[in-house]
Amino acid sequence: MRAYRLGLAVFVLASASPALAEEVASFLVRVKAVERLGPFAFFSRDFYRLKALVEADGEELKKEYAEAKAAGRETTFCPPAKDKPRVNPKEYLAALNAVPEDQRKTTTTKDVLKTVLERKYPCKS
Repeated sequence: MRAYRLGLAVFVLASASPALAEEVASFLVRVKAVERLGPFAFFSRDFYRLKALVEADGEELKKEYAEAKAAGRETTFCPPAKDKPRVNPKEYLAALNAVPEDQRKTTTTKDVLKTVLERKYPCKS
């Protein structure tokens, strides 16, 4: 019974905590492993974990953007008001691969996504 409660508590805490951005180096290793699966990648749990990580990064950036706008601060990117900002997976992977090897362990996936959004949706001055 005690082990069951401990397991339940760990599950609740783990599922309640937000996903954190991952370093680019380890993210790319996981991407390459999923890519090797070819068409079977959609059956891989890691495929959905990677997707969830990118979505969590996007949600975090969306939240930061909304907070900056509400506070009247300038933002680094300005997504369209009508459409949901979209980032093509190929352009995101290209941006990840463009990070220099020596910076991949210190650059997060969230940083790369923010860079892509800044380039794709620049603020008009």
